Amino acid sequence: MMQMPLELTRIPTDDEIEQMCLAAQEAARNHLLSKVSLKRITDIDVTVEAVGSKPLTLSVDVAVELESGEEDMDPLVDQATEAAFEAAEGKARELNLCRDTAD
Repeated sequence: MMQMPLELTRIPTDDEIEQMCLAAQEAARNHLLSKVSLKRITDIDVTVEAVGSKPLTLSVDVAVELESGEEDMDPLVDQATEAAFEAAEGKARELNLCRDTAD
């Protein structure tokens, strides 16, 4: 499980937190399915939890099992986790919860 604190400009509502978590979950799942055929996957589990309010800490846990069970999925899981964090941050920006930062 990886964690990422989000520095927010205000305390989010429960609905806004749910929207960020759902965006993260969907992004992780979509990333996995864009890289691996659904036919090869026996199980996908994406869990996103939010703790606190300002700062809000998101925890993302991604697990995937393939039929063969022999392929190293760690790099793909890491990429899916990163996609989840990016989606949550993007949703926070969309909801005007955080400032854009220069990259």
